[in-house]
Amino acid sequence: MVHVCFGLHDADGRYSKFVGTSMASIFENTSAPVTIHILHDDTLTDDNRDKFSYMAGRYNQHVKFHNVDKICAAEIKFLRDNLAEKIASRFSIGAFYRLLAKKIFGAGKMIYLDADIIVNTDIAELWRIDIGKFPLAAVPEVDATFNDMITTKFLLTENFVAAEDYFCSGVMMFNLDALDENFFRDGVQFLIDNPACESVDQDILNAFFAADYLKLEQKFDSFVAEERLLKLSVTKKIYHYAGQSVELKLDDEFNRLFLENFSRTPWFDVESLGRIGEGFRASNDRYALIVQRLIHVCVNHNRIFCVGSQNVEAVKLIFQIRDDETVIEYRDENSVDELIDSMRREPNHLAIICRGDYDKIGNKLLAAGFREYENFVNGLQFMTRGQCGYTRPEWSLIRSM
Repeated sequence: MVHVCFGLHDADGRYSKFVGTSMASIFENTSAPVTIHILHDDTLTDDNRDKFSYMAGRYNQHVKFHNVDKICAAEIKFLRDNLAEKIASRFSIGAFYRLLAKKIFGAGKMIYLDADIIVNTDIAELWRIDIGKFPLAAVPEVDATFNDMITTKFLLTENFVAAEDYFCSGVMMFNLDALDENFFRDGVQFLIDNPACESVDQDILNAFFAADYLKLEQKFDSFVAEERLLKLSVTKKIYHYAGQSVELKLDDEFNRLFLENFSRTPWFDVESLGRIGEGFRASNDRYALIVQRLIHVCVNHNRIFCVGSQNVEAVKLIFQIRDDETVIEYRDENSVDELIDSMRREPNHLAIICRGDYDKIGNKLLAAGFREYENFVNGLQFMTRGQCGYTRPEWSLIRSM
């Protein structure tokens, strides 16, 4: 029997379908008996619970439910008492449930998967790997991302972990016999002691095990965004749709793979189709209002553009930038200071920021006293996908299905 677990915190009832989609991909690609373990809390609705059970029964497989709030009440209280602000501000508490596998299951072996995983191969291949005495098996992030990993993570910049050893936590196989009974509390304490950690569960796991884990082949955790950039085709791999990498664009193999598996779940119904339609209408209305706001602001303002050096000529053409308008070429973070100085010298100007890291730049402008849609806007939202590169504006539609 192959054992696979998912962590599930589903505040609005819309997250369960992703776990269900990942389950469908597992069942579709294996003849081995599988038991899915759902590590959940009281946000799991009766309807979603019934859908999980229906799916397992339809494939003649098994599903079990484990309420972590009841089984691990003391550990969850310790977590909430000490990291309530971090949980509320950015991370779902469900991200921590994988760390309770030892407490819940005790001994043996367990595969853990994030909900944004599509298993397009036989899960039994991973299960059959001899983990030996290692506490866990995982794919190094440098491999999963095709050498495009984020190197500014706290554990890397502070030299807790070597970059080549830092692993992804979206696909793991735990050797529960090798985990310490106090692992969860020790992990939470590590975050308390190191508040700069931003990847929470993944940083905990790496802080404890990056120096001693079984490194898996890249095919067991391959990032879809990087697969797309390299123009690779779908093959027999475990795909990680990290960074909200799904769209309703069916000429893309990876979107089609996800949506085909979603269509096999009981969450794909007339209601989901209706919510997509509602989402498109709301999106159109939202963008119409954004354009209106931009028009109102531009009536009484001149324009300043902040653009990556390699995109200056393209942006000049798209926005018909005049020779008397300022264009600041973004080369490094000092360019933001240059932008701020220019905006202060010319307070009657609107900054149009045409960069993928708009949120980061926008936060600096807010801290400097400027206001969005009064002093600056995101220029990428007024460009087509082909003009601004690959973006993911449809994630909210996928989320609402």
